[in-house]
Amino acid sequence: MKDINLIPKEIKDKKINSRKKINNTIICIVSICVFLSIIFIPNLYMKILNRNINVLDTKLKQMKTVSELDNKIQNNIDYLRQKQALIKKLKVKKFDMAEILKDLSLNIPEKVSINEIKYKDNVVEVSGEAISNKDISYFMLNLRALKYIEDINLVSSQALNNGLIKYMLQIKLKVV
Repeated sequence: MKDINLIPKEIKDKKINSRKKINNTIICIVSICVFLSIIFIPNLYMKILNRNINVLDTKLKQMKTVSELDNKIQNNIDYLRQKQALIKKLKVKKFDMAEILKDLSLNIPEKVSINEIKYKDNVVEVSGEAISNKDISYFMLNLRALKYIEDINLVSSQALNNGLIKYMLQIKLKVV
């Protein structure tokens, strides 16, 4: 049997050519899209990455400033701790002058008077008058019993015209 094709060859070729053109057009469009995506997608991705880098840089700068502030605060805390330690040390070393004066007045014998009290560099100078040297030595013995006194020296002792003895004591205070 013979195949009878009723469609003329030109029409049939035209249809095949039109399909080829459509296929070629689709392939071309897909190729162009792939090519453009190869070019533009990395660029777009790079822009997004650059934006992220900028955001991270800003955050990093903020963290650096926070870190610097934290270091400054830590330095200030250390400085304040040193000052507090110094204050505690000075509180331990300081002398309560009211207590010293009270102890002087409690330990002074009846026949001894104090005319002047000076304080300089952990040394108290006491000058006054007494009836006898025995009273001065008794006063010195009373003062030696105090816990914060390191040493007592009789600097001078002079007899006055009125029968009294003028004295000067140097009392060295203990530095803890």
